[in-house]
Amino acid sequence: MSESQRSPSMYHASIALGALDLSRKTLLTIPLERRDAAVGALTAYHTSIGQLKTEIVSNSVARDVSLWTTFFLGLFELMHDMTGEGWVKHFLYGTSNMLQLRGPEAHISGSGRSFFLTVRVFEICRALIYAEPTFLCQQEWMSLTTKIWNEDLNNDWHPKEPLVWDLVKPDSNYPSMLLHEALLELAAEGFVVRSALGDWYATFQKWSADTGTPAHNPQSLLATIYFHSISIYLSGIFDYRAQFDEIPAPRISRAVVQEHVDAILRMTEITLKTTNLAPVLFFFPLRVAGARVAAAPETESIHAMFRDISTRGFVVADAFTADLKSLWRQKGI
Repeated sequence: MSESQRSPSMYHASIALGALDLSRKTLLTIPLERRDAAVGALTAYHTSIGQLKTEIVSNSVARDVSLWTTFFLGLFELMHDMTGEGWVKHFLYGTSNMLQLRGPEAHISGSGRSFFLTVRVFEICRALIYAEPTFLCQQEWMSLTTKIWNEDLNNDWHPKEPLVWDLVKPDSNYPSMLLHEALLELAAEGFVVRSALGDWYATFQKWSADTGTPAHNPQSLLATIYFHSISIYLSGIFDYRAQFDEIPAPRISRAVVQEHVDAILRMTEITLKTTNLAPVLFFFPLRVAGARVAAAPETESIHAMFRDISTRGFVVADAFTADLKSLWRQKGI
């Protein structure tokens, strides 16, 4: 018996995703058919939530199955709720909390390991997009990640793995402090992260050359896009805070920012066209680039990519578009 057959909540979550996707396909040419599919999707979604509560209380299905159900429900919310608020709430208080309650030991091998590696990517994106800390930076979870990659060094490991940790760890929150010493300390930490970024990129380029990994490898494209995005993001931590105006800080020049923006737009467009990577992975890079663009052609490019992501089912992309359009109007673009 399959997992979905043993778990009514997973079964209905799968039906919800399939029906929602079908409601947006051109296969259904009659509006009434699309409406029926959309209603069916919402009905299955709410049924899944009710069944999940029952399963958790009664402990009637394996916990791994319940975790996957919460993940599928989160994907549904990403596809249905254009604000993204439902997904964030669901992910923070559902999937993420359940993962933490189980502890790292439950995710060393088997289906628990597969789930952790899948959810980890979305959790990193959430932390970057909303500038919030993540439990993944706690020592026990970092140790789990290290253990997994050490075991699979010759198979699944890719240099993108250590790229984001210095930026999303809890002590990378930068409050508006007034003490001069505190500002100097924060700026110094920023220089350390900037140096680590440079070292990572040099190591990544050497790894690519030594292993013969092509530049169009999906994971390499994603890693490079995030390198450019984080480079801009790190500078922005100091660019937009007047407290650092009179202090040496790890800012980058407008010309360098533009180089990073150009790279993000070029490579994201290629990746969306040529790979099967989840479109939600590009919300953070496109939002970062969108905040720094200076010309109408760039805004049109970003708008087109968000529109593409939205048509693939992730309507939350529309919220990013609306946010950026407001910013672009303020900038007179």
